[in-house]
Amino acid sequence: MSSQNDQENWPEAGTPFTPERPSPRREMLPKRLGATFGFLLGCVPRRRSGRRALGILTVLMAFAGVGLLSYPLVTDFWAKQRQGTLNKEFASEQVVDAYKRREIAVGGALTRLRIKKFGGCATCKPINVIVVEGTTGNALRAGAGHYTNTPLPGESGNVAIAGHRTGFGEPFRHIDALRPGDEIILETPVGDYVYQVQSEVDGHKNPWVTHPKDFSVIAPTQEHALTLTTCDPPHTSLKRLIVRAKLIRSTVVG
Repeated sequence: MSSQNDQENWPEAGTPFTPERPSPRREMLPKRLGATFGFLLGCVPRRRSGRRALGILTVLMAFAGVGLLSYPLVTDFWAKQRQGTLNKEFASEQVVDAYKRREIAVGGALTRLRIKKFGGCATCKPINVIVVEGTTGNALRAGAGHYTNTPLPGESGNVAIAGHRTGFGEPFRHIDALRPGDEIILETPVGDYVYQVQSEVDGHKNPWVTHPKDFSVIAPTQEHALTLTTCDPPHTSLKRLIVRAKLIRSTVVG
């Protein structure tokens, strides 16, 4: 016999009865994509053309994988060869004369950048790289390039240098480990200039991250400054990592 509660929940005579259906379960997007991809792969071998297409796709994916793995090795080899040529060029008398006349061509050796230690990383290797004039794609294949619209090393204002963080020798790989007090040395044909990483810049920490179109970081400054820029995070160009230093001493030759 039905209880009183059962009778109260039972629909009145003449009322259409619609059974409740459980709401469908919606899987997460990655799982749905994986299931769809798996279904498609399962269908492919059923046709001869599908098996051929699958074979071609596998070969292409293999080549793509090899390309991704070999890219850093190839670019590092390129930069190493380029640096060897630039070291010879940097030691020539022609560079001294061209530097004094401010006639270093884009891609030509401009200055040597050295960082002996990183306050935030005891195991990071020192940096010793020839910086070329210009920040075009071809120029930066040497590893690091000087923004042409900024002062030369030692001059008043904001000397700005961009460098690769991954590939092409990745000279700026660990500049995020620079700490206030660390020194950055620029050796030029006419003298050496030592810059010291500042504790903060415009009220924020140093180094810092900004968006890729923030050109204010290389804007002129009243003091003798040096700005290093690179991509952030590594292997991407989503943002820019910035380091600012100030000139603390110099040794002028001749």
